[in-house]
Amino acid sequence: MSTIFNHSFNSIVELRHVISILIACACGWAIGYERKARNKQAGVKTHIIVALTSALMMILSKEAFLDTPSYDTSRVAAQIVSGISFIGGGIIFTRDKKVSGITTAAGIWATAGIGMAIGADFWIFGSFCSFIVVLVQLVTHSNGRNHEIYQAKIVLETIDISLLCKIYTNLGTLDFRKYNVELKEQSSNNSYDILISIENDKEISIIDIEDFLLNEDKNIKIKEFKLKNYMKS
Repeated sequence: MSTIFNHSFNSIVELRHVISILIACACGWAIGYERKARNKQAGVKTHIIVALTSALMMILSKEAFLDTPSYDTSRVAAQIVSGISFIGGGIIFTRDKKVSGITTAAGIWATAGIGMAIGADFWIFGSFCSFIVVLVQLVTHSNGRNHEIYQAKIVLETIDISLLCKIYTNLGTLDFRKYNVELKEQSSNNSYDILISIENDKEISIIDIEDFLLNEDKNIKIKEFKLKNYMKS
């Protein structure tokens, strides 16, 4: 039983650890807030958790094995670098022959490094790097490359399954930036839900879309129609 409490409590050391975690969370929040404002996949929660966990693992790597003879302080910390690649790899994807998410994945990688620096007691250095990451994101986004993206999400109800192909084919004639059409069968009846997602560089007109859909089928039922716009680089 005596081995359970090998680590004596030191209020100064514990306070230092708590401060490190709080600073790491603040840095993660700053980077994540900028990503969330750009409507990116990884937002505030993801970056805070990455920064917090990186700082925590760094603290453990330094101090959790002090009672182990010839311990290697880099063993736990080294796994952060390789482990964060799983998150970064999941963010990057290809759509319409374009690679998306590389900058956000790099931001996750940078956030992990900042958390490690803060966990290693480099508070000012880690905070400065966090400031640089946010500054680079803001400067590059405001360098004349931003433009507004408009999105529309429509849910239709129909009994005609062939309507899916008609809508998808005819949407191509409207010159939208991106569009997608999905079919979902209703379990309660013999009808189907058609989910339409549209993305465009210009504002999407509700009236034009409604006229287009009614032209495909006069009896079509529009269950849901959502519009959204955001800034994108």
